[in-house]
Amino acid sequence: MDSFNVNLDGVSTEIRRMRIDLKQLILDIQNPRIQYFLDTRLNDDVTQEKIKFALAEGNDQYEKLKEHVERNGGIYDPIWVVQKEDFYTVIEGNTRAFIYEELSEKYVNDEKWRTIDACVLPYKVDRNVINFIRLEKHLFGPTPWDAYEKARELFRLNTEEDYSLKRLEQLTKLTASDIRNNIQAFTDMEDQYLRKFNKPAERMKFSYFVEFRKNKELRRLVKEGKLSLMDFCDWVGVGKFRRGEDIRRLPLVLKDDEARQALIDDNFEAALDQLEQRNPAAKSKLFEKIEEIIDRLEGLPFGELDEIKRGLQPAKIDSLKRLYNVTDNLLKNIGTIK
Repeated sequence: MDSFNVNLDGVSTEIRRMRIDLKQLILDIQNPRIQYFLDTRLNDDVTQEKIKFALAEGNDQYEKLKEHVERNGGIYDPIWVVQKEDFYTVIEGNTRAFIYEELSEKYVNDEKWRTIDACVLPYKVDRNVINFIRLEKHLFGPTPWDAYEKARELFRLNTEEDYSLKRLEQLTKLTASDIRNNIQAFTDMEDQYLRKFNKPAERMKFSYFVEFRKNKELRRLVKEGKLSLMDFCDWVGVGKFRRGEDIRRLPLVLKDDEARQALIDDNFEAALDQLEQRNPAAKSKLFEKIEEIIDRLEGLPFGELDEIKRGLQPAKIDSLKRLYNVTDNLLKNIGTIK
């Protein structure tokens, strides 16, 4: 057993590196990867067996990771645990710990699957250290949470553990705006969308809600009472959109009565077709590129931004080309794109 000190979230922490018998491990009920599974259950009697089921059922990469660990003959990145008397709670690496258990049952005579390499944190470790390890491993590490799981953890840290946006910026390297949008998108899905459309696969539409919260025009339409979040949820739920990027062009459709009706009666593609009949530039790749550049300019201190955005309204291709050149050159001048 090796012992050493490392700085975790600025706190010098003693770590022990050792192999732990699988029978001494306790899988973590607070693991963000399984929270959606637990939320959809009708009771709160969460057992270790239910956690194991959730790790495999709710993780698209589970079988691939299991195959990799089996082929490799083990893990090269230790799990992280906190000791509690004779047992160890897994705070990072729950999926790998369960994979070891399954492989130990498959290879009953192979001792290497009976214990697992682990970094052991002290019993009274600061809670902030545990949060730091989880974020480091799953926001930037080799086994990241999906977008919905990341947003859930940001929401939890912000609301349950009082992490400020500034604190989350420091920990995640995300901007305050990105964090705010992700937290609000998660809240939208939890409070509105998933109450009605609650199949596990619906979480994969999280990007739709991030795009919704990022879009100032959509937020303005909601504020003015011209669009409701529930309408948007219904459109997403019944499959009006093909991809999250479609939401960036939704304001164009909603500002046109006939296009909006086509969206309600059919889908987003039909709405764009309706819009294109009177405005050929509406679906052009050039138009999409300009919108993308405008999105990237949001929040930057340029007085020209409002004028550029107003210029998106004309349907003339020549105008759009001039706007493209202005925005593209502006970004090049500030070094945003090469």
